[in-house]
Amino acid sequence: MEVIESVEILENGQLILVLASGGSPSYEHIYREAAEVKWDTNLKAFTSPPPREWSHSDWFHHIVKVAKNCSINLSLNSETIWVNIPNNVKEQMVAGKNT
Repeated sequence: MEVIESVEILENGQLILVLASGGSPSYEHIYREAAEVKWDTNLKAFTSPPPREWSHSDWFHHIVKVAKNCSINLSLNSETIWVNIPNNVKEQMVAGKNT
């Protein structure tokens, strides 16, 4: 189980999920899923591309799903930090719903 330390929308619109553990070098292989999810070693985070048709909530759930396909179980906890995430988007991410 990997705890998501923070969820952040960067200035360029990318969504990043930073892991409390710092992740593992093997996470870079997530790109093999061909799902536009990447591991950024410097950020210690899974990243989405800048948004196009999908919302940030869509990308959040997509990253979690693609990671799970790679046997990486991501989870939020009460200490997860939310950076530049509007409350309505956070609610969609936490609730597991996309609108």
